[in-house]
Amino acid sequence: MVIASSAPLQSGANSLAVETAVRLQGSTLATERLTGTTDYCPHCLLGIRVIRAPSPMVCPFCQARMTRETFVVPPASPEPANMFEARAGSENYRQPAKPVAIFLIFAIILLLALAVFLKLHNLTYYWYQPLVNLYSLTVGVFILSRFFLAAFYMAPSDVGYEPTVAVIVACRNEEGSIEKTIGRIYGEGYPHSKLEVVAVNDGSTDNTLADMMRAQARHPSLIVVDFEQNKGKRHGMAVGARLARSEVLVYVDSDSFLLPGSIHKVVQGLVDPTVAAVAGHTDVENVEVNVLTKMQDVRYFVSYRVMKAAESLFGAVSCCPGCFSAYRKSCVLHVLDKWLYQKFLGNYATFGDDRALTNMLLKNYRILYDDEALATTIVPEDWRKYVNQQCRWKRSWGREMFLAGQFMWRKHPVAAISWYAMTILPTIAPLVMFNALIMAPLAMHRLPGFYIGGVLVVTLLWSLYYLEKTGRRHWWTGFIFVLTYVFFFSWQGYYAFATMRRTTWGTR
Repeated sequence: MVIASSAPLQSGANSLAVETAVRLQGSTLATERLTGTTDYCPHCLLGIRVIRAPSPMVCPFCQARMTRETFVVPPASPEPANMFEARAGSENYRQPAKPVAIFLIFAIILLLALAVFLKLHNLTYYWYQPLVNLYSLTVGVFILSRFFLAAFYMAPSDVGYEPTVAVIVACRNEEGSIEKTIGRIYGEGYPHSKLEVVAVNDGSTDNTLADMMRAQARHPSLIVVDFEQNKGKRHGMAVGARLARSEVLVYVDSDSFLLPGSIHKVVQGLVDPTVAAVAGHTDVENVEVNVLTKMQDVRYFVSYRVMKAAESLFGAVSCCPGCFSAYRKSCVLHVLDKWLYQKFLGNYATFGDDRALTNMLLKNYRILYDDEALATTIVPEDWRKYVNQQCRWKRSWGREMFLAGQFMWRKHPVAAISWYAMTILPTIAPLVMFNALIMAPLAMHRLPGFYIGGVLVVTLLWSLYYLEKTGRRHWWTGFIFVLTYVFFFSWQGYYAFATMRRTTWGTR
């Protein structure tokens, strides 16, 4: 049974229809005994397992002829019980009651005015602390400009564009989520006649491969690629691009889950031939676990709906996240080898694949963001993993900041100035904060009230913005993010820069 609805499915009734159809599909397959083939390359230690998808004749990497064996597909088991637990898009966003919404909008306007007043104070007393005041003025203008530009953002229009799409999921040791990820792709609603799905097992040491095979028994069009040895996520993404026959590549992380209608929506921006990629919008799936996950939910929303929205106005989104993004395949193939074998400081780049690929495409194309193409993702639930994740992200950000700086000046002037500000300000932030919060009070015997007040105003601004847009009550965790950033994560950037040659992920 094929699900052939291409319209975004947001209502509970439509979601139930998709769920019923997928489960009926599973029960139908359980009565069939299918056979498939496994093509194996002994040089690359690579196996490609297919049932109803075309078998490759040669290895996608070395082009050597592959050996072939047949196998009998085991009876299909039901979809994982947690497959449909991810919330529908309409459930993720609840508008506050009208009086509350009016109050929040008024409060946001008031905070914007207060922020402007504090910046004027920086000008009035500029020469008392020129470095701190210059930094504060620049940061204030940058943040306020993000909110101003984001107010004019509009998602790419739905023009009914329906290309062939290959969804690629590359993972290692994701036995807890990979079946659900694959199931959600097939149950998302895009016409199966135009949909390919490639799941890549990158040398897992747990039951990830077995989980992929169970998913393949339920969905015989699934292509399962097995690397016997860990090669890195880029190789997994690359093999999917080389095997795909579709016009568009959609990359989804193995712990991310598409919401109904997301594929149809994310490809609409690719109607424009000058656009090479579109970033979807991702919320936190495990948001209710603890304060850390709630804090990340606030951060994710602001980084997407404010920062990426502002960048999208100029077609200059600086990173298409690996959680959920769509790419024009011809553009990816053009830079694939350069991206796959990218080196920095003499070492192969083993992380930051999403930002690196975005940079290589952004040099000659436009990159957009679509806040109506929705997905959720699992974020770290303990501080150790979160700290390691942030350090890895900072290393890739530092590397790509250096590389993108060589061409960003050719972009729209507003986009270029914003980008260079976004790279310089975080680099000097710890030193300015140390001077404002420690050195200046010791020297002048006066508390840095205006500096602290400015930070609090900006934090309250984006926290209330988050509340007004989502209706989620943990808006206050935005203050926890700011506190941890000021006292730890801003300084972590220097450690990340000092250890740029490290290639380990730190969260595996």
